[in-house]
Amino acid sequence: MARLRNEMQGFYIYRENRLIHHGDYLDMRRVEPHTTLLRIEFSFDHKLDEKFNMDIKKSRIMLDSELYYWLQRSFLPAPINAADQRYRMKQRIVTEKLAKSAHDASNVNIQSKEDELHMSDIIITDKETGQVAVTNRQGTITITLPIIDPSKPDELVVQPVDGIQDGLLWEPALINGHHAVRINTGHSYYYKVYLPNLVSGVTIQGMDSLLWALSEAELGTINQHTKQHFAELRFEVSRLLRRLVEDLPEPEAVEQLL
Repeated sequence: MARLRNEMQGFYIYRENRLIHHGDYLDMRRVEPHTTLLRIEFSFDHKLDEKFNMDIKKSRIMLDSELYYWLQRSFLPAPINAADQRYRMKQRIVTEKLAKSAHDASNVNIQSKEDELHMSDIIITDKETGQVAVTNRQGTITITLPIIDPSKPDELVVQPVDGIQDGLLWEPALINGHHAVRINTGHSYYYKVYLPNLVSGVTIQGMDSLLWALSEAELGTINQHTKQHFAELRFEVSRLLRRLVEDLPEPEAVEQLL
């Protein structure tokens, strides 16, 4: 099995077919999880010892400035981007797999209280375009919502999806007429916060309940004047959360499957 730990990425430097250095980028950049898949072979023979400032033990090299900056600025960006994209693709596949049953308990719990918690009535006026009429204590307003079918039985109020427009973490939706929330499994908050807590059903239910409540509260208070504000709020909160979780550790459950 391939070893995909952070310390295994970077340059692998060979002199006369003997590995003399590996596990970093020669101070050109720091190692980080999204480039775990990147390995770069750097091979030379004894004729370049002087050029690479080899030490007497033949175990260390020092690049001259011209080669150093060429590698850093011209060579590295392409393989780094390729490794990052491949990692994220695998990450999304694994996340989608792990998320399939993660919200089952939330669906059961929220559905049991759904009717008494509704803050609005929603009538579909054009299913094809997603146009609905929402009536709440503010009056009636026409908005657009995702009108979707459940991806599996009983998934009627919380649905994990692989991506939401504008990179939002969540959005209100209608699933078979139920007031629902769609949660973006491709958002880094889901990856960094949801996945490490999959074994804790209470934690997942708590986070799902929060996002469902935010969606229901939006539908229960939205009017013509606040319509755009709610859209901007979801966008900004999603953006801020993306930044806030940047330095959180990679979920161990996902790393083991990548």
